[in-house]
Amino acid sequence: MSSRSTLGASYVFEGIGVHSGERSSVRVSPLAEDAGICFAFGDTRFSIRDARYAETRRRTSIAFPGGQILGTVEHLLASLVGLGIDDALIEARPGSEIPILDGSALPFAERFAEDVTEKNEPAKFTDLPAPVCVEDGASSLVALPSRELRIIYVIDYPGTSVGTEMKDVTITPESFMRDVAPARTFGLESEVEALRLAGLARGASADNAITIDSRSGKPAYRLENECAAHKILDLLGDSALAGSPIRAHYICVRGGHDLHSRLVNRLRVYA
Repeated sequence: MSSRSTLGASYVFEGIGVHSGERSSVRVSPLAEDAGICFAFGDTRFSIRDARYAETRRRTSIAFPGGQILGTVEHLLASLVGLGIDDALIEARPGSEIPILDGSALPFAERFAEDVTEKNEPAKFTDLPAPVCVEDGASSLVALPSRELRIIYVIDYPGTSVGTEMKDVTITPESFMRDVAPARTFGLESEVEALRLAGLARGASADNAITIDSRSGKPAYRLENECAAHKILDLLGDSALAGSPIRAHYICVRGGHDLHSRLVNRLRVYA
């Protein structure tokens, strides 16, 4: 049986927000108490159970009872979930965005993986009593009861160099570091101008995102089916907002943050 864990030290990450384009920073620290993932804004602290979705268009932003909002939390949260880190404190400025770094979870995960500290009590998981499913047209996401955390993700971008991709990963710290954490965020070149006019993707660049251009070949990938792997990364991060670790077999077809949020809101009753 695995043990409950936290970090052995505090880590600060600085960079720009992929959507705001503004400089930001976040500190992630250990928690001695078994409080799960918590957030602090100055002297005010919240449990992840207090968080609610504030925005799910192309990112996950969360809001807290005091009105504090934190943007683009999914990559950082995925690093904690993927490495099995139960207790951690995330400190940021209200209204800021978590730095995008290289567009993946790897910069977070590489630092955390060096210093995971086990506690003297077993980890606790929530097991689903029955399947939970959400649908939106041709998109669907189901969580099935399982004794392990597994995600199958299918994406479909017809008329682009990506086309259809599928990734199937049973999540362990090792598989997360190898098959999921390096996967970068991506977007269609044809959508960039509209996203920026809507106040999004203002910090996106070749340094932190894969641009998909229908007129050229498939971009250079870090790993096989990287775009599908990044969707697994996003779903892992979004799943943290259920409030506690849930073991499930997720199968998603043509999903995104909005579909993830609808499922996670239903999973909260079990967490």
